[in-house]
Amino acid sequence: MSNSLKWRVALLLAVALLGGCGPSYTYRYSPPPSVMGMNCINSCASERNHCKQMARLQENSEQALYQANLRSYQYCQAGKSKKDARKSCYYPSYPYSSGSSFSCGNDYDSCYQACGGTIQRILSKD
Repeated sequence: MSNSLKWRVALLLAVALLGGCGPSYTYRYSPPPSVMGMNCINSCASERNHCKQMARLQENSEQALYQANLRSYQYCQAGKSKKDARKSCYYPSYPYSSGSSFSCGNDYDSCYQACGGTIQRILSKD
């Protein structure tokens, strides 16, 4: 495993471990009272589902491209000395997800509130 990859794995592990620290919140969604507002929220939910589907497709596309680039790298290395391969073969970087799914949730919350719904953030007492 290369040093660069080791650092990335260590960084991701540290972020994952620290993610559990600090306060925890839950959210209470209160829909708008009107039928028109409820129809608006249904539209928000459809948009969120579409956004998540597009994010999954993007992630699958990035993984497929990475795999193709990795195969190209391996093909480049075959038949070359390590020194020559180091100079002329490009090792692909892994396409870490850009967090599009997280953005989908933020967009949904904004849409929900624009439709007249309210979102209350509640501190969890663990």
